[in-house]
Amino acid sequence: MPAIPLQPGIIYGPVKSRRLGWSLGLNVSPITYKLCSFNCVYCQYGLTAVCTIDTTKRPDDFPAAGEFEKALASSLLANQDRQIDNITFSGNGEPTLHPQFEDLVDIARKLKGKYFPEARLGVLSNSSMVCLGRVRRALTELDFRIMKLDAGDPDTFRVINHPCPEADYQTIVNGLKSLGNVTLQTMFIDGTISNTGEQEVREWIERVGEIKPVKVQIYSLHRPSATSSLREVPAERLREIAARTEKATGVPVEVIVATAPYRKRVNQPYDE
Repeated sequence: MPAIPLQPGIIYGPVKSRRLGWSLGLNVSPITYKLCSFNCVYCQYGLTAVCTIDTTKRPDDFPAAGEFEKALASSLLANQDRQIDNITFSGNGEPTLHPQFEDLVDIARKLKGKYFPEARLGVLSNSSMVCLGRVRRALTELDFRIMKLDAGDPDTFRVINHPCPEADYQTIVNGLKSLGNVTLQTMFIDGTISNTGEQEVREWIERVGEIKPVKVQIYSLHRPSATSSLREVPAERLREIAARTEKATGVPVEVIVATAPYRKRVNQPYDE
């Protein structure tokens, strides 16, 4: 099954999310190609065309702050009669790569307060920028931070996430440990590449214990993936990992399993 198309604009939804209720997605990544700091083997958007943390040479490829503000204000106004539980930075790649991410968070926070004050503002992030000052400042202004950690060791991290050279595993772990009020999200996969073996799971649980997130959300493949030889991890195995993690760390773990109707919605992204 081919990868799903990139989001064609800044706003998508609101759609019913497995985790976030009625969620309005904010795509602040380029729309003509996939730019990300990771090239995850399971990504629903396929392979990363430009894998980097340094976006200084590509400012015109991202939506400008004024364009973002206009699009979000228009969408929130148009959806005044609808339910929006969460407004979420996500989209075609890593949202914190946007050179003006801090400004965008400030804009979104003010517009949310004007149009949907009861909604929460948050991010789905791969955690690669968690130690950068301007990103950390922006993250602290959000109501929720769902941060990725698919591996408990650097080798598994490289095999699954294929990070750009500047993304260092231990730096990410340290950043997550110091950020606070973090929800970890982890994709478990099987097949030619797996993070469900005994050693991989044990080391991942150790990292969860170090980071001490408020919650962990684990899930598996429900969409096309960049690598076709991957297999979905059965729900029973995910529940085993969850129970083991909770016992070892005391951190609550939510197992996210897609329903059959959700599986059929192939043109919707994972987070939504």
